[in-house]
Amino acid sequence: MEDWIKEAIAFWDECEVKMNPPATATDFEKAETILSFSFPDDFKALYSVVNGFDDYGWQEYMFSFWSLNRIIEEFVESENKNIIGFCDFLIMSHVIGFKRNAVGIFNDYSTDYEPIALTFMEAIGMINSGSGEIY
Repeated sequence: MEDWIKEAIAFWDECEVKMNPPATATDFEKAETILSFSFPDDFKALYSVVNGFDDYGWQEYMFSFWSLNRIIEEFVESENKNIIGFCDFLIMSHVIGFKRNAVGIFNDYSTDYEPIALTFMEAIGMINSGSGEIY
């Protein structure tokens, strides 16, 4: 397991977040088919260890990481089909996710086309450190 994943899980353990069991290859295949989107390798690496948070749990900075099933549910319900969300801040104040046909991690309210992070791994570090750039 990569160090950044160990660090993320250790932080979530400290926050007493209940995490879901790992996602399976079938879970990824289902999600990617429904979303018509291929998750990056660093996302799959983390979700192969922890498939998001249980229910609506959140970490110290009030971000909740979604399970693959919730990612699908939120996408289906969303009017914005350009963002594939994977977490939210303060119970849906805003969503952080991938943007179709763009590299990086974005929030759902920005009119700016610049990503808030270039990789999923970088976004996890920013979210778990409470970086002001992620809000």
